[in-house]
Amino acid sequence: MASSNLRAYLVRLAVLLAGLFLLAGAGLLHRFAQLPTALTLLAQYLGMVGILWGLNAFFFRRVPLTGVVLFVFSGAAFGVLFFLGFVLQEIVGPWLIDSAGRFIGLVRLTDLIFYAFALMTVLGAAGCAFSGNIIYSAWSLLFAFMGVAGLYVFLGADFPAVAQVLIYVGGILVLILFAIMLTKQIGEDPKLTNAHLALPVGGALGAVTVGTLSYMAVMAPWKVVAAPSYQPVSAALGVAFLTDYLLPFEVVSVVLLAALVGAVVIARKEIKETSDQPI
Repeated sequence: MASSNLRAYLVRLAVLLAGLFLLAGAGLLHRFAQLPTALTLLAQYLGMVGILWGLNAFFFRRVPLTGVVLFVFSGAAFGVLFFLGFVLQEIVGPWLIDSAGRFIGLVRLTDLIFYAFALMTVLGAAGCAFSGNIIYSAWSLLFAFMGVAGLYVFLGADFPAVAQVLIYVGGILVLILFAIMLTKQIGEDPKLTNAHLALPVGGALGAVTVGTLSYMAVMAPWKVVAAPSYQPVSAALGVAFLTDYLLPFEVVSVVLLAALVGAVVIARKEIKETSDQPI
């Protein structure tokens, strides 16, 4: 009994594959070998009959397709497929090809790369702000920094782009990751987050910020100018830091030194408090 059922299924499967081959082969012969249209339609109809008869062994077995019902149902299915193929080939296909050609003609590769960096920046910042795991927030910050560096390149600012990668990605982000992994409190609860604090207020401020920026982006009188030559700005920045902006440059260095000293004092205080606790 089992062997006869298996043999019947194999026969149905063979007829199904033969129908698929006949359906596709007739279309290819009509396309490349100039097979007459009448023979092509007849072969494809017979292929549809074989496909439906083979599928009937696996699907809708309660409604057996045999005799006249099989040929009538195959004719209806073949008519629907023929209509869909005609619509795709004569209407939808040319429209999609024409639309794709116009889109490719309007969008340049540099624009796509710019939008990719902008999307990476926005998604990285969103992941950093809304992630429930502080480790994931730090890694999202990496993509945000890299996206900002790419945008600096598009602005022709080579020095801020390199500084973004070297200082923020190579220095600050690595320091943040080490601080997260070496801090005892975060190590005990890696899902420590402040998402529950003032979430409605933060959402309202975020909505206002996004609305304001969107309004400014739409209503601002943007001026279209020629593409810049992207001349290096490192030399000009070095000269400006050591001449016209020497005093702010030195003040920033003092502020950074004060922050470093404060971090050392706080770290020593935490170490002392930990060592004074009884074991």
